[in-house]
Amino acid sequence: MYNLEFNAPVSNSKIFEDMIQQSTDAIIYTTPDFTINFVNRTAEEMFGWNLPEIKGKPITILHEQNLTLQQKKEMFSDLYSGEPHEFEDTRKCKDGSTFYCQIKISPLFTEKSRIYGYLGIIRDITEEKQNEDSLIKEIDLLTSLIGTARVIVAVLDRQGKIVYYNPYMEKLSGYELKEVKGENWFSRFIPEKEKERTRSVFKKAIAGHPNEGNVNPIVTKEGKEIIVEWYDTALKNDDGEVTGLLAIGNDITQRVEAEEKLKTIHENMPGGILMIGQDYIIKDVNYRTCEITGYKKEELVGQLCDIVCPKGSASKKCPIWEEGQKGFRGMDTTIKCKNGIKKPILKNAQEISIKGDTYILEMFQDISERKNAEENAIEAKKAAEEANQAKSEFLANMSHELRTPLNSVIGFSDILSKEVKGELNDNQKKYVSNIAKSGNHLLSLINDILDLSKIEAGQKQLEYSIFDLHEALDEISKLTKPLTSKKNIGLQMDMPSEDIRIYADRKKFKQIMYNLLSNASKFTPAKGTITIFASQEKDKLKVAVSDTGIGIPEADQATIFEPFQQVKPSKSSEHKGTGLGLSLVRELVEMHGGQVGLKSEVGKGSTFTFTIPDKTPTD
Repeated sequence: MYNLEFNAPVSNSKIFEDMIQQSTDAIIYTTPDFTINFVNRTAEEMFGWNLPEIKGKPITILHEQNLTLQQKKEMFSDLYSGEPHEFEDTRKCKDGSTFYCQIKISPLFTEKSRIYGYLGIIRDITEEKQNEDSLIKEIDLLTSLIGTARVIVAVLDRQGKIVYYNPYMEKLSGYELKEVKGENWFSRFIPEKEKERTRSVFKKAIAGHPNEGNVNPIVTKEGKEIIVEWYDTALKNDDGEVTGLLAIGNDITQRVEAEEKLKTIHENMPGGILMIGQDYIIKDVNYRTCEITGYKKEELVGQLCDIVCPKGSASKKCPIWEEGQKGFRGMDTTIKCKNGIKKPILKNAQEISIKGDTYILEMFQDISERKNAEENAIEAKKAAEEANQAKSEFLANMSHELRTPLNSVIGFSDILSKEVKGELNDNQKKYVSNIAKSGNHLLSLINDILDLSKIEAGQKQLEYSIFDLHEALDEISKLTKPLTSKKNIGLQMDMPSEDIRIYADRKKFKQIMYNLLSNASKFTPAKGTITIFASQEKDKLKVAVSDTGIGIPEADQATIFEPFQQVKPSKSSEHKGTGLGLSLVRELVEMHGGQVGLKSEVGKGSTFTFTIPDKTPTD
């Protein structure tokens, strides 16, 4: 505690008494139960009671209305912790009139830290309040005039405390005015990183320097930052003294976010962007432009577009500035780089207008890789054509060099087997038979390879005709009779009795069926059954060849139509083949615009299906 000694011709108690009596604020001392024990002269004048009249009465005699439970809780929380409790409220005079006042209640403690009373200091702020209410009415009028403009209207005093803000600010911030009134604006709403700068702007505005366009965020009740553009001006009383600050704010959060997004898109576009003025000066570029050309942004902005444009301003050939076009798309041209190289680009350009000024907006893609790929593709195509020519020549040679002697071998073996020049013993017959079988097998392999090669090379063409399905299948069943009879396999047909006319390549259709039936015969055991199903479904012909053979494992079904792929049963020697028959089936079906399919189960058999579109001659 401080021991105050005054160098005066009177006692210290006299000095303190005079100080209390001369105070312009009302001072009231109460006992711990809030019974009035003393009031100074200012309090007597303020409330209309003299000390003898009011001494011993409860402090509530001066209250216009009783304190709420919450108000009591807040007050005693401060007082019992040794802190003064400050608030604004109305108080009642002896004659029943009321006035608005600022109240500060402080607890008084003994040396043993026990409360022995309370000291209340009351200041009449009715006039200030009336001025404030008048100002708020004016602001409310201003707010009602701007109506749906959706702007923030806020009033701060000289210290930056919140005096008023409008309902739009309440909605935006999440705080009702009564929650934050009297608080410091900067402590409540301004992020830490912006406080120093914002306070500086506030001080300048209070000093008479209006602010226009200051942008800073405010923090809402939920902790979200809202970007606001402010227009501030000092408020003055009739004497010209600054009493506070009027701040008008626009929420520009969406605009700022949109600008940031646009900037991010601008800088991260996969292609280059150039903005060029009517004077041919480059006004702006993005990061990708710098990557493509090798220039820094500052090396391009402010320069004539000649620095990157092969034609340049001197050519007077700009399609937009010189020829009056509004824009163009897909121009295959080049761009000059810092290292002197001209890179191929694909360019779009559009005339745009910003704040009354006209510019060319150019967007371009570096197509160097595409150009290289095109050149490589041309070279690859040329090489492929040469290789294909070589392949064709090889196949032609193979056709002549292998088929001719093979036909001789097969022919002479047939003559020998008929014993035209004399009888053969059993071993000789066996040898001649093996020669014939091997020759036929090799000839079949060569024929299949040639057919597949011609299809892949596009040399095989379809010769469409209209033919009867029943007749074609009868012809095929006769051709495959030797294959099925040898193993006593039954061949059945399940198809409509009426005529079915189809439009396809008859020869290749028969080849498809022969390959499927040959494949089924090969993998169907003796006394098995092969069934041909045929039907017309909507706009296509569907044919299926089903057998009771060994079936195809699921793992092999995905590749069974690939060249040289065969099922590998335990006795592979029993199922000789080229592995090209099913591949040829798929190629021939797809040439017709159809599809192949397969369903199979090991030990139960397989069903191969194909479809051919039901075309007409006019197709």
